[in-house]
Amino acid sequence: MKNAALRCAVTALLLSGLAPAHGADFSYWYAGLGVGYSRIQFYPADFTSGGTAAESKKEFDAGFKGFLGHQINSNWAAELSYVSLGKFKYTHTNAAGTSQDAVYKVTGWGLSAVPTINFTDNLALYGRLGAFFSQTRTTIRNANFVVGAIGNATQSDEVNFLLGIGAQYFFGSDSGVRIEFENFGKIGSTCSASVASCTGRANAKMLSVNAIFAF
Repeated sequence: MKNAALRCAVTALLLSGLAPAHGADFSYWYAGLGVGYSRIQFYPADFTSGGTAAESKKEFDAGFKGFLGHQINSNWAAELSYVSLGKFKYTHTNAAGTSQDAVYKVTGWGLSAVPTINFTDNLALYGRLGAFFSQTRTTIRNANFVVGAIGNATQSDEVNFLLGIGAQYFFGSDSGVRIEFENFGKIGSTCSASVASCTGRANAKMLSVNAIFAF
């Protein structure tokens, strides 16, 4: 009886000693590239003409991202990413039919923690919680409704919460695919009568498909 209890205790001790080694084997670096569907929602108050011109907008574009990360263990990773959400447009058209376009370009860097739930050796769900360091640039084309005139570009740098959720599948030990939805929060700067230079605000999101490579 005592020998059986001793054997059980030794076995438990050995298994507990092996667990950290298995966790260490799960640690790896990875990188990836992706394309996606980007969508923003302009803040109307920052872009409205007050009824002096007809208004239209393009709030979607193709986006691109690249990322580098470290899978610390089976449940956590840290990741650095670069995102180009694309170009968007808010258009005013006057009574003469001339259009003035505010071209709105968004890029930025993301730094995030990536909690992971593994269902199999290949399939996992993950979240994203971090910060997005955005750069928003607005350029006015046909400024003041003068065809060919380009207004001075304005730029705004913001730091926002970065949130996301996705699924990841590895085909083998070193390559796989991700599908992810990311919310970049509010980007750009507020426009008002008292502000001389601004980009205008928007909310930004992206749905992307990414190739991922472990090394």
